[in-house]
Amino acid sequence: MYIVDKIKIVVNNPAYRSVGTYIFTNFFSKGVSFLLIPLFTNPKYLTPTDNGMLSLFSSNLMLLTPFICLGMVQSATADYFKKTKTDFTAVFTTNLVFSFFLSLMMVLVLYLLRDILQQKFDFPPSFIYIIPGLAFLVFLSEQLFALVRNRNEVKNYAFFGIGKTLIEYGVSVVLIVYFLEGWVGRVWGIAISLIVINLLGFVYYQKNNYVTFKINIQHVWEEIKFGIPVFAFQFCVFLLGSTNKIFLAIFDVDKYKLGIYAVACVFGSLIGTIAQSILLYAQPKLYQSISAGTATLSSVKKGFGSFVKMLVFISIPCILFVFLLYHTVVNEIYMEGIPFFLLVALSSFIWNLNNYIFLFLLYHKEKKKILTLALISIGCSLTVNIIMVKNFMIWGDALSGLINTLIFGVLLFIIARKVIIQTLNKSLAAGAANR
Repeated sequence: MYIVDKIKIVVNNPAYRSVGTYIFTNFFSKGVSFLLIPLFTNPKYLTPTDNGMLSLFSSNLMLLTPFICLGMVQSATADYFKKTKTDFTAVFTTNLVFSFFLSLMMVLVLYLLRDILQQKFDFPPSFIYIIPGLAFLVFLSEQLFALVRNRNEVKNYAFFGIGKTLIEYGVSVVLIVYFLEGWVGRVWGIAISLIVINLLGFVYYQKNNYVTFKINIQHVWEEIKFGIPVFAFQFCVFLLGSTNKIFLAIFDVDKYKLGIYAVACVFGSLIGTIAQSILLYAQPKLYQSISAGTATLSSVKKGFGSFVKMLVFISIPCILFVFLLYHTVVNEIYMEGIPFFLLVALSSFIWNLNNYIFLFLLYHKEKKKILTLALISIGCSLTVNIIMVKNFMIWGDALSGLINTLIFGVLLFIIARKVIIQTLNKSLAAGAANR
C-alpha cells in the first residue's frame, strides 16, 4: 500500500503531471515514426535510394539549422524572464526578421557552391532552396514551443506538438502510399506540418501581442555575439554524442557490431528524451526565480533536487522497459548490446545534470565563458574519442562518451561556479532591499 500511495501522490502532483505531458508529447513523435518504419522501409513505397535521399536531406537540414537559429531560441528564453513585455516583443520580432535574412543568405551561399555540392555530395539543386526554407520554419516552430513553455501553457505545448506530428506523418503517408511520391512525399509532409504549425503560431502571437513593427538593430549585433558561442557549444554537443559513426568509420569497425551498438544507442538516448522533457518544466521555474530575485542557495538546491528525483523516478521504469524489449521483442543477437545501452544511458543521465547547471550561463548570456567551455570541451572530446576508439573500437566509443561527459561536467562546474554564486548573491541583495 505504501508504494501505491506514493504513486497516487506523484500522479496528483501538478509538477509530475506537467512533466508527464511534456514526456508524452516528445515521445509521441518518436512512437509514430517507430510504428511507420515497416512502411518507410517497404521498397514498394520508399526504395533504398529514397531513404538515401532522405538521409542526405535530414543531415543537411540538421547541419544548416544552427546557422539560421544562431542561438536566438536560447536567447529569447532568457529574455522572456529578464525584459518587460514591450521590450521582449521587440526582441522577439527582431529575431524572426533576422532569421529570415539569414535564410536568404544561406540560399545564396548554397547557390554559389551548387556545383561543388552536387559533384562531391550528390546535393540535388532543389535542396538549395528547400533546406534553408525549412530550416527557417524549424526556427519559427522552436520559438513557438519555447514561448509556450515559458508561459507554462502545458496543454498548448501538447496541442502544437501532437498536432505537428499528426500532420507531418499523416500527409507523408498519404503522399507516399496513395500518390507514390517517394522521398518527395516525406519532405512535403515535414514542410506542410511546419507551415501549418507556424501559421497557428502567428495567430497565437497576434492574440497575445508578441509581434510588433519595431526592429531593434542593436539587438541583432547582440544576437550575433551570443550566437557564435552557442553555435560552438552545439558543435561540442555533437562531438560528445553524435560522432560515433564518424570515428568508428574512420577506424573501420566491424559493421555487424556497429549495428548492435547503434540499436543500444537508440535505446540509451531515451533517457535524454526524458531528461529534456523534465528540463522543459524546470527551466522556466529556475529563470522565473532568478528574474524575480527569489533564487537562493536553498531554492536552487531544492529545484535541482526535484529535477534529479524526477529524472531518477522516470528513468528507472524506462530502463526496465528497455530490458523487457531486449528479452521479448528485439532479436537475441542484439543482447550483447545491453552493456552499451547502460553506458549510453548513464552518459545521457549525467549530461542532463550538466544541462541544468548550464542554464545559469545561458540566462546571463555569458558569451566568453560558453565559448571557453565549448572550445576546451571540443579539444578534449576529439582527443579522447581518437585515443579510445582507435584502441578499444566500440567499447572505446561508449566509454569516451561517458569520459567526455564527466570532463565537461568538471569544466562546467569550474566555469559556472562564480556565475551561480553571483546570481544567488544578487537575489539575496534584491530580497533584502524589498524587505
